[in-house]
Amino acid sequence: MNEKTLKIGWMFPDSLYLHGDRGNVLALKRMGEAAGFEVEIEKIDFDTEDFTPMDYDFLFCSPGEIASFSSIIDYLEPYDLSLRGFIQAGRPMLVTGTSMALWGNDIRRDDGSVVRGLGIIDVETTENKAVYGDDLYFSCNLNGSQMEIIGNQIQMADFRLTGDDEPFGKLNYGYGNNGKDTNEGVQIKNAVFTNTLGPVLVCNPWMTEAFIRIIADNQETDLENFSVNMTLEEKSFETKKQFILKKTTHLTNCKR
Repeated sequence: MNEKTLKIGWMFPDSLYLHGDRGNVLALKRMGEAAGFEVEIEKIDFDTEDFTPMDYDFLFCSPGEIASFSSIIDYLEPYDLSLRGFIQAGRPMLVTGTSMALWGNDIRRDDGSVVRGLGIIDVETTENKAVYGDDLYFSCNLNGSQMEIIGNQIQMADFRLTGDDEPFGKLNYGYGNNGKDTNEGVQIKNAVFTNTLGPVLVCNPWMTEAFIRIIADNQETDLENFSVNMTLEEKSFETKKQFILKKTTHLTNCKR
């Protein structure tokens, strides 16, 4: 029996399901198995009783419609301290796309109404009246490793950092948090909140590997010379990067 277990908590997959980002779970599962883990994926939804974040090695939250956020926030609010404890303990988490708003402060809807977020990250959200789409390319640091990330972005809201939390990355190309500064996402320890779609862990396997190594370190687990050959992925990445850097249009406005 495999003694190494990696337990992934997949948050509200039936409500937060946009842009095919479930591929992030599959990418993490595949690399976890390659590293010798027995991977368990458990869905967390409104029927989950006694949600205990520290029962999981990794939490994932994919993008969803902003209209669905209020009920999810209501469910998660009683677990506020536990979620903060999960992050402060250095447990890894990935939140993608619009769902960054769930974890921030006020969400200002395009109809003028305001939804109060969980307040775990210092971000103010303003819903856009149009959806913006473009490529995304930025530099970041995860688990002590500098890396470049490529993906795409379908932006339904603008995010503004308002406190001491650091951005996940600095833009080389793309819209990022709001199209006005160079910030991309938010990072608290090993919890990553990013606009990047793709899915990001599929397009950037070095990020997936970094998460696997964080999980192993948290478990004090030896990966026994685990290594991943990413030659093809690196060549593909370089091709995409050069294409992006030659582009002259940095923003596509896709009306609803």
